[in-house]
Amino acid sequence: MKKTIPAIVAALLITMLVAGGMFAVGGQALLGSASAASDAAVVPAQVQTTDQTTQALQDQLAVYRARETQYQEQLKLAAQNITEANQQIELANQQIQQYQTLLTDLQNRGLITVAEDGTVSVMEQAFFPGGHHDGGNH
Repeated sequence: MKKTIPAIVAALLITMLVAGGMFAVGGQALLGSASAASDAAVVPAQVQTTDQTTQALQDQLAVYRARETQYQEQLKLAAQNITEANQQIELANQQIQQYQTLLTDLQNRGLITVAEDGTVSVMEQAFFPGGHHDGGNH
């Protein structure tokens, strides 16, 4: 949408310049005045100005197209980065879920306790009968 507005403005400007030149030439022909020969020198200057304006607008349009291409590439790269970040987030969420499941299972078996502040305590008696390990056979 941003490219069409400058293009429309350029087309209108060129059309107005060409129409003005045609009107000037046509008006002189209709009037048939003696000054038509001296005014004819103005028309090539208008055509040259129109050509210069057209070239300047085409140059500006090329700059806008190059910028658009650059922006499209940046958008593609950003979309790829977002996709990769979302995949990493999904993997991290899966790992967190696995850790939560493990902690819940350990709590349910009485092997650990998790305090309100997040401190995890390992229940020693859960691993060693009698609550201690003496290196002997149990």
